Parts: sequence; structure tokens; C-alpha cells
Amino acid sequence: MKGKLSPEKPGQFFIISLLLILMLTACGSDINVEEEVEPEESGVIIEEPKEPEDDPIPEGMVQSPFNGQWIPEEKENKRPVALQINNSTAAYPQSGITQADILYETLAEGNITRIMAVFHIFESEKIGPIRSARHYYLDMAANHDAVYMHYGGSPQAYSYIRQLNAPNMDGLSWLDGIVCWRDPERRAIPRMLEHSVYTNRAHLEDGWERRELRTELADNFSSGLNFEMETTIPWGQRADYITIPFSNSYVSSFDYDTETQKYIKYQSGELHMDEETDEPLMFTNLILQHTDINVIPGDDEGRREVAIIGSGEGYFISAGRGVSIEWNKPDYASPTQYVEKKTGKPIMLNPGKTYIGILPRGREISFYQPEREE
Repeated sequence: MKGKLSPEKPGQFFIISLLLILMLTACGSDINVEEEVEPEESGVIIEEPKEPEDDPIPEGMVQSPFNGQWIPEEKENKRPVALQINNSTAAYPQSGITQADILYETLAEGNITRIMAVFHIFESEKIGPIRSARHYYLDMAANHDAVYMHYGGSPQAYSYIRQLNAPNMDGLSWLDGIVCWRDPERRAIPRMLEHSVYTNRAHLEDGWERRELRTELADNFSSGLNFEMETTIPWGQRADYITIPFSNSYVSSFDYDTETQKYIKYQSGELHMDEETDEPLMFTNLILQHTDINVIPGDDEGRREVAIIGSGEGYFISAGRGVSIEWNKPDYASPTQYVEKKTGKPIMLNPGKTYIGILPRGREISFYQPEREE
């Protein structure tokens, strides 16, 4: 009968059964066995696990509020000291000032400049020569909540210290021999007595303790300085060689070194050297401020009034570029704020030492190296 297997044909039954077994085996293989495929053949890219990136902040370290470099976190709140440094050419070479985090320069009497060096963490064994106070440097020291150290002072400076109850250490007082000393070699040279006073960290700490001055930064401290995490190039004009004419006789200039990304300081055409390190002063950042500077009427020594409190214009210079800025310091206790003139945003300093030059309005800053006579 059609559709049934005939008993006379057993071979046909055997063949059909064998085919059924083979078909079932093949189906089971499709269901239960996965064929291994190499990643390259499948088109799938398997990435190797990535190593975790290094933390940009070293463990146990913080950025210094005074130079933007990494310092141990336990030293972050250490209060700095601001030293009044003699910058007369007769006082050269100076000592220990390459370790300063911030260096201010502006006019004193007689068309010469005087320097104030702000030190936070340092080990200099000899710093100086230390010179007498001028009242406007107290406003600069207050920018950084610094204790102001000097040797004597003008009548205006002493009056301002009393008015403000400003934190200071005066070497020309009972602290003489404690907070400072006279260099015997310089003292023996005629007319070098006023250029012979020096100090160091140990002497400063001794005087600090005896004066019972606060050792840590104020709780609400702000330096007014903002730092990048690493060096960046400001968006501004080329600034490879800077000339700052404080007066006709005192001119500071800076030559940009592309290898170190620092500005090398010259004073009136000569390298500004540190006797202790036998190296020139070098800075990562330059801040230049124009302000009102005038001789005090009736002052018998020709002392000056320098408007540190107030506002004005200037430049921020770093990494071979210069940006126009505006600055503002509303009062003694407030830090000077610096913003880009074009955007109004706070300037961002590169990690490293900063020079702040304060010069009279109308004195033009040059961004070009003068041609040398052959």
C-alpha cells in the first residue's frame, strides 16, 4: 500500500532509520555546541584593561598659596615673612633672596628702588642686607598675611605700624642681635655699615617666638593669587624681553629663557645675582602695576607716597607672553586682585616664583630688547 513500508524490503527501513539518527544528531549539535571564534575573526576588538592614571596631586601634598608648587600639607598654613631688602647698587651682591616666593620692587627716595622679599618655606642661611621700613611696604606684606621684618624705618612707617598694629619685627630695637646680625666683613668697609644687616630662618624664628606673633595664616586667608596645576601659555602678545624703567637711573629688565621657561633678572644692565647661590634671580611670573607715586610734600629726605591701596592697570607676563590686566586693592587687609583687562577673569599664574614691579603711571614698559651698539 502506498505510504507504508513493505516487509519484503527490510533494507529500506534500515536506511531510513539511519538518516533519522543522523538528522537528530546534527540538530543537537546546533543547539548544544558553540563554535570558538577568534576575536580577530569576529570583528570585535577586546581592549586590554587600562592602568589607572597617576593622580595629578601627590599624596600628602598641596599647592603653595605663594608659588603654586607642591608642598607638604602640614606646611600649607605656615605664616610667611616679608623682608625689607636693600637694593642700592652699593649693597650688591645681595644674599639669600633667590629662595623668596614673591619679590616686590618699587621706588624709595633718591630714584633708587627697594625690594621686599616674601618667604614661606626656606632654608637660607644668610638673607640681606636688611633695610629700613617704608610705610607702603606694609600694604604689600598684608597681601600675604606676612610678618614684616625691617631694620629701622621712616617716620611714616612707624606711624603706620602703630596705627594698624601691624605684625612686624624691627631689628633696630631690643630684637637687634636676636632677629638679625651685622656682617663683620661688610661692617669693616667704609660706608658699608648701612648695608651690613642680615638674618636667616633661625634668627627669624627666635624673634618671632619672643614677639609672640601668630605663626599660622588667618582663618579667612586669601592671597589673591591663583595658580595653574601646570605651566600654560597665556593668550597675549610676545614678551621675550621686558624693560621696567622705575626711574632714569634704576631699570629692571627680564630676559626669557625658553629652556627653563623663566625670566632672568637684570638690574641696570647687569645680571641681578645672589651671593649665596652665585645665580641670577629668576622668575616664572611677572606682574607689573602702574600706580600713583609722588614725593611726599615737605619731606626732608624726599621720601615717597606709593599708592598700593587703589586700582590701576598693568601686565601679567609668563611663558613668553604678556596680557593686559587691571588690579585692585580696596584696603590694607584685602589682598590685591588681578584680572585680565579683556575678559575680567582672574589671572592664572604658572607654578613658580613671582616678581611684582610697581612703577609710576606714565613710565612705559618695553616688550622688546634694545638693539646693542656694535
